[in-house]
Amino acid sequence: MPLPASPNGALLSAFEQHYAELVRYIARRTGSMEEARGLAHDTWLRIAERDVGSEGALEDPRAYLFTISHNLAMNHLRRGSWMQGYLAECGQAEQALPAQAPDVADGMMYHQAIVHVEAVLRVLPERVREAYLAHGLHGEKQADIAARLGVSIDTIKRDIAQATRSMEAAMHAWRRTPVAALAPQAAQSPSAGTEGADSVRRSRRKSLLSLLGIGSMVAGGSVIWQLLQRQALRYETVLATLRGQRMHHELPDGSVLTLDALSRMEFDFTADRRLARLLEGAAFFAVQHDVQRPFVVQARGVQVTVLGTRFGVEIDGGDGVQVQVESGRVQVEALGQRHMLTAGQGLRVGRHAVSLTQQGHAAVWREGRLDFDAVPLGEALARVARYAPMALQASPAAAQLPISGTVHVARAQEWLAALPSVLPVRVRRQADGSIDIARR
Repeated sequence: MPLPASPNGALLSAFEQHYAELVRYIARRTGSMEEARGLAHDTWLRIAERDVGSEGALEDPRAYLFTISHNLAMNHLRRGSWMQGYLAECGQAEQALPAQAPDVADGMMYHQAIVHVEAVLRVLPERVREAYLAHGLHGEKQADIAARLGVSIDTIKRDIAQATRSMEAAMHAWRRTPVAALAPQAAQSPSAGTEGADSVRRSRRKSLLSLLGIGSMVAGGSVIWQLLQRQALRYETVLATLRGQRMHHELPDGSVLTLDALSRMEFDFTADRRLARLLEGAAFFAVQHDVQRPFVVQARGVQVTVLGTRFGVEIDGGDGVQVQVESGRVQVEALGQRHMLTAGQGLRVGRHAVSLTQQGHAAVWREGRLDFDAVPLGEALARVARYAPMALQASPAAAQLPISGTVHVARAQEWLAALPSVLPVRVRRQADGSIDIARR
């Protein structure tokens, strides 16, 4: 039985038809193909979850599609611009202070605080985040925001208040201080009126500076890391992504992380070690070479050690761990064995065995596709589900069927619809929007 058409079928078809053009369009605005692919996936999620009943049919799906992409790109750039402005403001505050030796503890605390702020902003609902940044940090009037987003001004006030409470609560949790200690100007609601945005913005920025505890200096990532090497201070953080989203993050040693959708990592860096723990999902690392401090990634009993290379680690749907090397060499320790992998090689650690593989390209999920080679259907569905806007489930009999091939994330609906032509299964959409796959 064919998969029933999605209520947003016209938009999804337009997305598939114009995907390459859309990525180029976003890349011209962001200046990054990696960010463009991630924002294109965010666009796909937005249209897949669109409430047709409330918005009605569209006369021009392509125009609607590019409008969503444009708004997502502008939000992305606005957030980046705010971060740069915030750093510049902190730098000006530092210059106004008497000359003194850098305080590495303050510098490291500041770096971790910025990571914390980014994490809070990332998990806020999109409209709430946009309203908060537009009003509290860019000075846009609440009435103008409401008109631009097509909602009431009371809704915008509630959104801003929600974001402010989340930000302040998170910062107090990070500093381990009680919320009651909040200064009066930090507790002031941003919805106290549509005028006076400049004074509200200044007071909130001062409150945030006070809350972060930045008094004597602000150091860039490279300076922080040099001081960390000398004084054995610790850098700790947790990074996580939501369904359908990816993250690019530069670590304080200069290494770069790409985190896949529905993934979570912990980092613990000191002067003599760089330790990362993959708790869920998949990650790709471009590691800065440092012969004195090997970079170690741990995932479900598997340990990967490198000095400087590019490689991916993934916890797959079958509870195994995959390691794929793009360049350089890595050492993998698992199940009492030790393996050296070089460029183009991969390794999968199961519950009881380790198998070596040849990889054409490591971590292909960075390019918006997933490759399967005779993996159980249940495992493949679990991987696709990191991006799918609906729940995917298979009966026990169907979940054991092996499947091979490539799934383009942006065309996952087509792949699901084609499953009955390659496997003895039925694919049905349930009343709640989920997809159920059973063996026929």
